Amino acid sequence: MSTPPETPSPRILAREAAGLLLIAVGVLVVLVALGAIHPVLSTTAAATGTFAAFRFMASPKTKTARVVAVSASVVAAAAAVGCALVYFPLLGWIEVGAALSVTGTWLASEGA
Repeated sequence: MSTPPETPSPRILAREAAGLLLIAVGVLVVLVALGAIHPVLSTTAAATGTFAAFRFMASPKTKTARVVAVSASVVAAAAAVGCALVYFPLLGWIEVGAALSVTGTWLASEGA
């Protein structure tokens, strides 16, 4: 078994850049399509995606990156709740109640 080279080749870097670009474009297409179906659906998907990406896939290492990640997640979640309150107020209040319940559960558990 061989170890990978210290510096990646230009081909590997180009392949990775192309992959990341395709991921970004694919996510954008999905969010635009969901937005065309219904704005509440697209903003909820964006909020879920930003939280999952920053929490599980690429957790930030520095304090500044953590603040940016949390800010992006809060903005997306606020947009989802605001959009839900505008389009279907009861759904918005369900989202607010769920967020309060999750926060209370987190505070009451040992994870806080």
